[in-house]
Parts: sequence; C-alpha cells; structure tokens
Amino acid sequence: MVLNTPPEPGPDRSGDPGGRAGHSPGPGRGDQSGRPVHAPAWPAPAGTGPTRGRAARRSGRAPSRADPDDGGALAGVPLLILLVLACGLAMGVPAGHGFLTGQAAIARSFLYSGLMIVVLAVFLIIATRRRRITPVTRGLFPMLAAIYAVIPAILAVPLADALPQIRPADAWFEMVASFTTTGASVLETPRRLPDTIHLWRGMAGWFGGLFILVSASAYMAPMGLGGFEMLRPPADHPLVHDRAGNAARQTAAPRFTAHLRQILPLYAGLTGLLWLLLALSGMPGFPALMAALAVLSTSGILARETLGAVGPGAELALFAFLFLAVSRAFIPGAEGRLLGRPRDDPQLRLALALVLGVIVLVAARHLLGGFQPAEGETLPRLGTAIWGAAFTGLSFLTTTGLVNDAWIAGRAWSGLNPPGMVLLALALMGGGVATTAGGVKLMRLYALGRMGADEMQRLLYPSLVSGGGRRLRFIAGQGARLAWLFVMAFAAALSVIVALLLALGLGFETAIIFAAAALTTTGPLAQFAGEGALHWALLPDAARPVLGLGMILGRLEILAVLAMMAGRISRD
Repeated sequence: MVLNTPPEPGPDRSGDPGGRAGHSPGPGRGDQSGRPVHAPAWPAPAGTGPTRGRAARRSGRAPSRADPDDGGALAGVPLLILLVLACGLAMGVPAGHGFLTGQAAIARSFLYSGLMIVVLAVFLIIATRRRRITPVTRGLFPMLAAIYAVIPAILAVPLADALPQIRPADAWFEMVASFTTTGASVLETPRRLPDTIHLWRGMAGWFGGLFILVSASAYMAPMGLGGFEMLRPPADHPLVHDRAGNAARQTAAPRFTAHLRQILPLYAGLTGLLWLLLALSGMPGFPALMAALAVLSTSGILARETLGAVGPGAELALFAFLFLAVSRAFIPGAEGRLLGRPRDDPQLRLALALVLGVIVLVAARHLLGGFQPAEGETLPRLGTAIWGAAFTGLSFLTTTGLVNDAWIAGRAWSGLNPPGMVLLALALMGGGVATTAGGVKLMRLYALGRMGADEMQRLLYPSLVSGGGRRLRFIAGQGARLAWLFVMAFAAALSVIVALLLALGLGFETAIIFAAAALTTTGPLAQFAGEGALHWALLPDAARPVLGLGMILGRLEILAVLAMMAGRISRD
C-alpha cells in the first residue's frame, strides 16, 4: 500500500531579519549570522507551524500546551501510550463481532481486555502528560523499537484469554507476526478457529501497515531513511535541521497524529473499496474483508491457509490493488514522488520486468517439462500457468504472500513442483519505498542496476558523464553506494539469523527459508519456498524469539540506519 507524504511543519520565521516571514531562501544562502539555512521541503499543514505561534505572541501570551504547535492537550504524552490506548479501543470491534455472531465467550475476552487496557492507558496518560517533551530526532529508533516490543504484547492479551489452548508466548509471536505485516501464524488448523480471532489477526496486520505508513511519512521521509536516502542527501531534510542548523525540536506524538489525519482516510477508503469490489465479484463478506485487509497491509493474513478459488473477478481486483505496494506514484498529487509520473517511475518498470520474467520462466518450465497433455488442453493450461505466475509473483514481490489456485494447478499439468526459490528471490527484492512492503526495496535495486550500467559504459568511455539530471545522477552515485551498504547489512543480518537457527537444531534449507520470511516480512514464504511446506507452528520454542526479532528488524529497517551510519562514517 502506498500513500502520499503530507506536508511537514516548517520552522518559525517570525523573527527572520533577512527577509519576510515564510520566505524560504534557496540552497547555499544563509541568514545574517552567516550560518547555513536549511529550507523545509514542504509547507506547514493547516493548524500547525509558526502561524499559531505568531498569533499567540501578537496577543501577548506564550503558546500553551493545548496549542497545535505543541500537539494539543496530549502533547506531552508518549506516542507508545497513545498507541496502547488505541489498541484498547480497537478491541471493541472484535468484541462486537463476537456478540453478533454468537461467540459470546470470545467477545467477553476482547471486551474485558479492552476495558482493562483503556483504563491502564488513561492512568499512564495522566501520569506522563506533564513530562518534558523530547525531540523526535533524539530517540526515533528507540521509540519505534519500544513500540514494536510492547504493542504486540498488548494485542496478545485478548488472544491468549480467548484461546486457552495457546500459551502467552505463542500469542505474542502471533501478534508480532501480524503487527509487522509478516502474516506468519503458529495457530494450527486456521479453518477451525472462530471468525472473531481471524478478524483480530487481520486488524492487527492492518494497523501494523497503517503504522509503518505513517512512520515512513512522519519520520523516515524527512530524515532520509527507509529508502528515502536514495532520493536526496539526508542533510537536506527539514526534520534533521532547522533554519539555524540545530536539531529540529519536533515531538513524536503530534507529528504522528498530524500525518495520521492525512493518511488514515485514504488507507481506510481503499480498504473499503477493495472489500466492496471483492463482495461484488462473488466472495462472501467476511473472506472478502480479510482479503482486503491482507492486501492493503501486505500482511497476507486470511481466515484459511490459502486464497482458494475466489473467481477471476476477485483475483483481478486483488492483482490491481497489489500494485499499490510497488510505487507511491499512483496517488494523484502525491508529495515526494520518486521520478514523476507512474510510467516514469523506475520502481514500476522494474516490478513489471520482474513479473514478466517470472511469467516467462514458469511458463517455459511447465511447458518444456510437462507430460503429454490431452488434446486441446495445451493453450488453456498454459494460460492458467501464466496467470498464476503473474498473480503469485506480484504478490510475493510486494511481500504479501497470496497464492492463487492457478499457481498450484501448474503442478497437475506439468508434473513439476512450482519453483519456490523464485518466490524467495522476489520476496528478498521487496516492494516500493514508503509502502507496507518489506524486503530490500525496488528503488535500491534500481540504483544498483543503474550504477552497474554506468560503470560498464565507462569501460568504453572513461570520460562519460551520466545523464538524466541531478536526481538520477545522485541515485546512481551516492544512492547506489548507500543501497550497496544496505544489501550487505541485510545479508549479514540474514546470516546471523540463519546461524542462530542452525544452532537451535533447524536444517540449513529450513533455516534460510524461515530467516528470509522473517526479514522480508513474508510469512507465507515458509509454506511455498521449499520442496515441502514448512509450518511456523512446528518451530522450536527457542527459535521463535529469534524470528520475532528478525521480523521487527525487517519491518523497522534498522539495517538501513546501520548502512547509513556506515556511509556517513566513511564519508567523514
């Protein structure tokens, strides 16, 4: 899922002696003190920024805690506590669903857990509301790490109470996999579980996708992290420096809520639209809702093991919405588009090329290796195999992990197992920047490919100057070096997780598949990447915390931060 980056709050220019308020000096210019000025990339959104502060000063009073500059009445409350409150309130949805569908015992578990968590969050809000506000730039990744450590435990409370057959550790792992949009499940026989449990799993994945979208927009994009380092130097971003060159004092919770107001309506609206299209195509209401939640969040969480026979209309709708996780250029008027129109976006072109390559590979493999088909069945079966390769390939490229029946039907025609390692490679490549997809990300692959092409041309023309403008030259130069550092950090993390799983008794191929599924946040990869299906429920207890940590690392892209730190040290 891809969304636009909302405007950023700009620095206060009411006391600027070098020009009128609100004027942004160009690159390389400074103020009268001679210090460099870093102009913001986006204007301040309505209700925030310097306007309210200037109005307060003109009225003779200082801005209060309730002013939008400070994020309102909850400005001093940590973002983690606000998210805990949101989790408690969200538990009312499965509680209501349980009462309406005759699952009163499960509904009471969600209702009582939600009330308890809401009361706890209110007490914490009262206790922390007056604390000193810390700039987000000083503790961004500790804050995000704490959120991914605490929120799954909060989400696991009603799940552990509603299902006495699972342990609290299993419920925690289930919610880690859901909130990181991995979609791995340790629940056996999902078809036998109540729909209310599946609804909570799907909601947790949907909320996890929303959280990473807002975090990418509010924190990653302005600081040049999470793939945005491929677009421009991190020092150019307004969250890193204010106009005096100091660390910007912008707090986490107000910034998060401001971007949430921009993103949530579009995210929820697209989910509802896909749900409607799936219902109109013939899918039952609840499976259609689960599929819509799974695709928009790229979690792949369904009420059963596979997508099943949903019909061509539903598969076409799902296929179209999967492209939202390939590039951010599909949103009209989106700020921060990578390279202009969708047809000019390198991520989209690369994704189409990869899907086409998978189609050719899988179709040729089935056609050349197939047994003698019945007369007149070759072309229809070949068309089915092509559609299965296209749908499943795009699904794993976006780290969603949905598999349609056409992919599985290729085995019945050719007698060969579908090439699962192709799906593993696609999941490692990942989707687009600022999307809910995981993996290395297509923009980094594009930068590496462009740098390689330029270096090959320089072998023939040593004085060659790369074309395409300043942005493309930056992507093929510094951006490609940062991408290479990230790939190396990703490979190192994968190696460490594989080594830990081997030490815990897993086989080599099994360890690679589970580690790749965790780091790329593609839980269904374990079932389809190997010769035989692997099940998360059969993992040793000691292996689950390792893979849970891998899911968090892959979702947060802390590896990208490590790569950027290494790049800055090498440049210094």
